[in-house]
Amino acid sequence: MNFTHFVGIDVSKDTLDFAVVISNKVVFHQRVSNDKKGITQFLKELRKQTKAKLVDCLFCLEFTGIYNNLY
Repeated sequence: MNFTHFVGIDVSKDTLDFAVVISNKVVFHQRVSNDKKGITQFLKELRKQTKAKLVDCLFCLEFTGIYNNLY
């Protein structure tokens, strides 16, 4: 696959910090709550800011045990 957008995610118990990179440049950053509402909020902003489709994005995050499990 040829990804055009790279999304780095810093995971903590209460928040998720997203950084979106295109062509080695951070195009925007957003901090949201670590829940379904926060993730939905980020995805809406991703589409608004970049017009990207999810298949164009590679999402990368650290393994943090239970904090990256959405309940």
